[in-house]
Amino acid sequence: MSNRAKKTLLFVHYGHDWIRGSEICLINLIKSINHQKYDCILWCNQQSLADKVQKQLSASYVTPFTVLLGWQSPRFSLSNWHEFYQQGKDIVNQHHVDLIHCNSAAPCQWMNLVARHTQTPLVTHLHTQYPLRDRLSLGLHFSPKLITVSDAIGQNLLLDGYQKEDITIVPNGINTKKLNAQKPTQLRDQLNIDKSAFVLATSGSLIYRKGIDLIIESLHKLDAVMLNIHLIIIGDGEERSALELQANQLNLNNNVHFLGEQCNVVGLLKSDVNAYINGARDEAFGLALVEASLARLPVIAPMVGGIPEVITHYETGLLTQPNDSDSFAKAIMVFIQNPYLAARMGQRGKETVYRHFTLSHYTKQFETIYEQQLDIPTDSTYSKPFWQTIQPLLSNVFNLLFKSNEVK
Repeated sequence: MSNRAKKTLLFVHYGHDWIRGSEICLINLIKSINHQKYDCILWCNQQSLADKVQKQLSASYVTPFTVLLGWQSPRFSLSNWHEFYQQGKDIVNQHHVDLIHCNSAAPCQWMNLVARHTQTPLVTHLHTQYPLRDRLSLGLHFSPKLITVSDAIGQNLLLDGYQKEDITIVPNGINTKKLNAQKPTQLRDQLNIDKSAFVLATSGSLIYRKGIDLIIESLHKLDAVMLNIHLIIIGDGEERSALELQANQLNLNNNVHFLGEQCNVVGLLKSDVNAYINGARDEAFGLALVEASLARLPVIAPMVGGIPEVITHYETGLLTQPNDSDSFAKAIMVFIQNPYLAARMGQRGKETVYRHFTLSHYTKQFETIYEQQLDIPTDSTYSKPFWQTIQPLLSNVFNLLFKSNEVK
């Protein structure tokens, strides 16, 4: 580690060709970090991501990453892996990098070794759950410091044998000032929804994991046409056609409104919507829930992943049974029948956002972690050989396999 007053941070990100949850969090962090203390460098595989933060960077590199034993071809290219490892070392040495921040698990596959060989502190920021296969193949257990967006993400790693003191939970933060600036629209007039209707909204990628089909099914069970319930769906994705067909087959095509991708989600949520609903089958954190709370909406969401760490039952919303449209239907009726309760939950939700989920709070937590890691001697961080680092995991895998064979 250098003695320069201003430290250089290298952010490494692997992602798909979109700007969503983990990319938004990284963009917000780079833009809001104290640039009097830190120089920022980005190495990623998304030109669109690099473009978003170009003004805040000292340098950026865009490389078409592949992952060894990964999810798409080429899956077995050792030469690619070695090329990334070598490029990582060159970037660290050329820019005198003081700390490496991996913004997803994939770059750990080569950056763990880069960090060890260059004696550079490294933190790994996890935005989602990783199955055992990925925890092994990406080398998560070689990372000296893990940051997770929720306690739920770290549970499997702890069961693997990862040390609890090396995991820090930093809930996602949102730019409240920017989002509050989004103006409400005349949404009901635009969609021809009358003032007496009860309007629900949901947002996010239209993929199976998000469970939009469960929400539509719950409207059918409530007889949304008779009760005058409308659902506004903000977002797009591979499931859109199937969801439109489902709404049509259930005779809900006049009650379910698909808005597609929108850049003013919070503004839309502030547009005379009664409640927000999330149908996720799995959710590491739920950034959209925080945005909904900022819009002062009571939230309905299932008890999965990190959602109970964001929404408090009967305080800021209603938590339902996972993967259960009946449970969603019951929660919707609670809000319809108790508008004052719903309004009170919406107000408390907004207060909770300002207490726990602001961008300034988020950034300060990262800056504190960086300073702590920079103060730890790297020779002690990397004193354990690789085989000792992963030994607890291998022991647990062996025990699981042994128990499985005993059951058989």
